[in-house]
Amino acid sequence: MNLKQKLGLKILRILIRNSDCNVVGLLCSKKIEAEFKKIRISESQSTHLLKLSRPIRKDELSSFPGSYMLLPNNYLWITTASCSACRVYSQLPVIVDSVFYVEPLGIISKIVIPGRLFQKKLIENLKNAGLDVEVLSVRDFEDYELTQKQKELLTTLLKSGYLDSKRETKMKDIAFLLGLNPSTVSRMYRSAVKRILIRTFD
Repeated sequence: MNLKQKLGLKILRILIRNSDCNVVGLLCSKKIEAEFKKIRISESQSTHLLKLSRPIRKDELSSFPGSYMLLPNNYLWITTASCSACRVYSQLPVIVDSVFYVEPLGIISKIVIPGRLFQKKLIENLKNAGLDVEVLSVRDFEDYELTQKQKELLTTLLKSGYLDSKRETKMKDIAFLLGLNPSTVSRMYRSAVKRILIRTFD
């Protein structure tokens, strides 16, 4: 029995309708659209990396209760007091994989949990913190990482120019370089792309 089976890893998606997150409050009040890229959570302060949909001015952040850095390419690195949800997350063995703010619904979080016992405890603690939380889905954790052969194939496709808009390399040329037949290479390519898409858009 592997580690996944022993722990019963799950992916939990939840919706919090009444978040007290300072970052979400800033986005709403200034009508800023942004995508949460990464979050480092702790009990007292949490750091967020956001990709902004438009450039913003420093004066738009002047009243924000925390520290921030405006970075090139419309990235915002921002640290502030942890919200109620982040304080709960920091006290349990859970990993916040991604966060999305969906107006007017609230915050949708994808969380890795080591079994349903912790799911129950997490939801219970969030509700005790005064949050209006709903479980959207629970499924088994799956690893969508690419195999070494798939990485080698994609690297070869990229370096050979196969993925360029005006390509001269054909799949049979890629197959020759890798010492495989074209049908195998085509199958590996589709499988790798599917894994990437699932991982990206799940």
